[in-house]
Formats: sequence, C-alpha cells, structure tokens
Amino acid sequence: MKTTQNLGTTSAIVLSNFILKHYGPMSHLKLQKLLYYCEAYHLACFEQSLIPEDFEAWVHGPVCRVVYNSLKDNSILYSDVGFDPKNDEDPDKNIEKSLTSSQNELLDSILKDLSTWSAFELETATHNEMPWIEARKGIAPSKICTNIISKKTMLVYYSAEVDGNK
Repeated sequence: MKTTQNLGTTSAIVLSNFILKHYGPMSHLKLQKLLYYCEAYHLACFEQSLIPEDFEAWVHGPVCRVVYNSLKDNSILYSDVGFDPKNDEDPDKNIEKSLTSSQNELLDSILKDLSTWSAFELETATHNEMPWIEARKGIAPSKICTNIISKKTMLVYYSAEVDGNK
C-alpha cells in the first residue's frame, strides 16, 4: 500500500480521542497500544509517520508520553478512560480534515482488528516485537525505561510483517 501521495498527520491526542469516541471506554494501557499500532502500521504502509510524537519503551509496552500526561490524572494503568466531548474538539472533524481516505481506511482496519484484543494481549504482543525489545536492550523487564522506540525500526519491522516477510 506504499504511496507517494500527500499524506496528512494528526496529533496523538486527537487520535486517542478518536479511538475513545469510536471504540468506547478502555484502559489507558489498551489505548496506548492501539495508538502505537496505528503509528506502526501507518509507517509500514505509507513509510511516513501518522503522528509526530514518539513512543517510549515502558515496562508495560509502548507509551506516548503526551497522551499519558494528558490522562494520568484521570486513570491508572488498568482503569477505563473515555471520550469527554465537553473537554475536546470533535476528533472526527480533525481526522477528516487532516487525513486522506487511504489513511482513514487503514486506521479503520487496524482499529477494527485490534480493538477486540485485551490490553494484556496487546501488551504481550508488543513485548514480543523487535521495536520494543530493541529500545529496552540491556534493561531488566521490571525496570523503568524511557528510551524512545525508533520509528525507523518500527517501519522496518512492521513493513516486513505487512509484506509477509516476518
């Protein structure tokens, strides 16, 4: 699906609000993993980032610190967070205005598939994949880590998966 068209971007906050609006309340842990996989598969399919923010290789998997900071007062790891229309601009308008139809189709496909997974299944999946493993190299599984997960590694790893070479 790689393309040379002019692609749009959005922020991790807008994308997280979009996910919560369309897929309902979920744990902060699950939301972080869905954001990560949206970015990962966007990189694989279009060779460009969907969001400018990075992910850090935390104990429970990839975390976008900007989203974490925006929700940390409203949730703990396993408690549900939800979309609050009073506090946020409608993410649908932003996504529709910012992204192409191909990008929207990809997001729909990713989220329809992965939103059915539990937070634990998503966490386990990221722990078995090279981008998170590489970012945590030399760090014990239970130790705090804020290393950035390389978007280049994400692109290579998830492109191989999409292309069936993994």
